[in-house]
Amino acid sequence: MKTVIKYIFGCYLLGILFPTFAQEKRPPNVILILTDDQGWGDFSYTGNEFLKTPHFDQMTEESAVLDHFYVSPVCAPTRASVLTGRYHLRTGVSFVTRGRENMRAEEITIAEAFKSAGYATGCFGKWHNGAHYPENPQGQGFDTFLGFTSGHWSNYFDTQLENNGEMVETKGYITDVLTDATIEFIEKNKDQPFFAYVPFNAPHTPYQVPDKYYDLYKDIDFGYSEKQNKKIATIYGMCKNVDDNLGRIRQYLKENNLEENTIVLFLSDNGPQGDRYNGPWRGGKTSVHEGGSLVPCTIQWKGKIPSSVKTQSTAHIDLMPTLIGLAGIEKSQQIQFDGIDLSEYLLDSKAVIEDRNLYTHMTGFEITAERGAVRQGNYRFTTEFGEKGLYNLKEDPSEKKNLIDQLPNKSKELENAFLDWYKDVTASGFSDLRIPMGYSESKRVVLAAHESSSKGDLKFKANVNGWAHDWYLVDGYAEIQWPIAIVQPSTFHLQLKYAGDVVKGDIIEVTIGHQTIKKKIRKNYTPTPLPTPDRVMREQEAKEQTWGTLDLGKVSLPELGKTTCEIKIQKVNKGTLEVKELITRRIDTL
Repeated sequence: MKTVIKYIFGCYLLGILFPTFAQEKRPPNVILILTDDQGWGDFSYTGNEFLKTPHFDQMTEESAVLDHFYVSPVCAPTRASVLTGRYHLRTGVSFVTRGRENMRAEEITIAEAFKSAGYATGCFGKWHNGAHYPENPQGQGFDTFLGFTSGHWSNYFDTQLENNGEMVETKGYITDVLTDATIEFIEKNKDQPFFAYVPFNAPHTPYQVPDKYYDLYKDIDFGYSEKQNKKIATIYGMCKNVDDNLGRIRQYLKENNLEENTIVLFLSDNGPQGDRYNGPWRGGKTSVHEGGSLVPCTIQWKGKIPSSVKTQSTAHIDLMPTLIGLAGIEKSQQIQFDGIDLSEYLLDSKAVIEDRNLYTHMTGFEITAERGAVRQGNYRFTTEFGEKGLYNLKEDPSEKKNLIDQLPNKSKELENAFLDWYKDVTASGFSDLRIPMGYSESKRVVLAAHESSSKGDLKFKANVNGWAHDWYLVDGYAEIQWPIAIVQPSTFHLQLKYAGDVVKGDIIEVTIGHQTIKKKIRKNYTPTPLPTPDRVMREQEAKEQTWGTLDLGKVSLPELGKTTCEIKIQKVNKGTLEVKELITRRIDTL
């Protein structure tokens, strides 16, 4: 019922119609390409002397380039703002893992706007704004989804990806696979308006890329340590592969006479991860300085948007209002965008936009106002754990000269503006971290280790924070708990994914609501490591391996509402028990 209400509300709220194009002309298709951890300097267009990106460079010559374009310093917040036209904190998103990346299902997304206007909608790549329906792509307006919902993926070759709720095998390098799926989607829907969101996961770690691309850079000394040089060679190889796939998409549009009726937009989600060329800008990914959030952004619409370089400050929050504006989709004033419609600014070489503040925020698991920034005109104000800075970026683009003492009034003005903004965008609180179970649209729900809380004799295998795809190593009594919400009284079939050489006889007790299942592990399971073709040893992501399955049987949950799913583990053997996830599948409604 929640999803139906949201869809109807979205249609009403947006007041969908085609005032510009009416019925004599089809509205434009839209392709939005978003890369992952590709910094400002990861293009030959921005002066990188080692990396050649001819397809992006060519696109800039045929597009409006937003020369001062800002995103958030990390992945999920940027994606939330791109998808909604609102600052991420307002949508319930605060961080990148353990549920802090979840965007409220009630947010009206750009996909829902286009879908309500009759567009076919597809998402191909990294979602990172909620793993479970209705926060996943299918619940946020996408007809088709191929990719993954977490913040990163563990293997880029011949990997499994999620396809509309089910895992499927793929063949080839992941960016190529996602591009194939994008082109297939366009081919299928080229006779009707379509919106394709293509959030590539490259060049995010792990450091994996085909030989063809790695070999271009493997022998170059970038001026860093041997290990860092290998990282950069891999990253540049991934960027080169992304550029080739951008070229494939643009070539397909040209060959199929779709260029003149397709808007193509390209940007990255934050600054670079790790040391490498990033122009004069200070900082990289996670930084509240210029290098953490300044990225290239270019918008092409052949014959409509003139080639130009736009120098006024713009941001991720502007993309949804701009794209629905260019498409002629009228919206109700009841939608409260933080961004502005840049249509006139893009279409008219003489148009300007009003000066405004643009805000940056960075946090961890605890949401505070300790780290952030304000961009106003030539000034950037920063605050980092009590240390404040004020910089004139026109005179000092590398933010080396702190003007906090010379311009105390300007500093105080911007600090107060940041605090007022933070209070405003956090007023509605944050996403409920409960995992919904029982939706007919999502019968399979995976309760992953990294989404749980725990206590006892256990720890995460790869990283103390428990990033996506990590799992527990259990050496004694332990409890693992997930907050859940039953949205439809149902019967569920439960399976535990586990591994361990000496775990036979260990006792697993699962309680959901008032229902409890208790089972012994009947056999040991020695996992087989899966191929991990890393160019550099991974530092955060857990490696992939095979898993055993413990069938726990069925549980009937007749009551709606919030509850918990808890696993209690009683160790009988001395061997370590590895616990990956609990897979639930709705098999019947009550």
